[in-house]
Amino acid sequence: MWLFMFKIEWLFGFGVSFRVVLIYSILLFGLSFLLLEINYSNPKMVVFLRMPIISFAVFKIFHIIFKLIHKRNPENTAWVFKKKPIQDILFSILFWFFGVGLPFFLVVLAV
Repeated sequence: MWLFMFKIEWLFGFGVSFRVVLIYSILLFGLSFLLLEINYSNPKMVVFLRMPIISFAVFKIFHIIFKLIHKRNPENTAWVFKKKPIQDILFSILFWFFGVGLPFFLVVLAV
């Protein structure tokens, strides 16, 4: 989520930063199952380690769709106080709803 706000360009391509974020998300996802298996810590909190992979997948799906429609990458609208194209604003709103809110509720319901 923080990457989306401050370093969105790291998520666009399929370079080193993309791979690092993907590996990090997969490791957290796997770690959540391991910690639940060994009954370590509070199970209700451990399942939140699954959120990054869901958010990352939602972002990549939205990014591919945005790029197919508009033939460019979306611009960062977080912490920028100037006019931006409405498509970029909608991309941000949809990501925050589906990429942050939806995984949160899915993880909460799974507990």
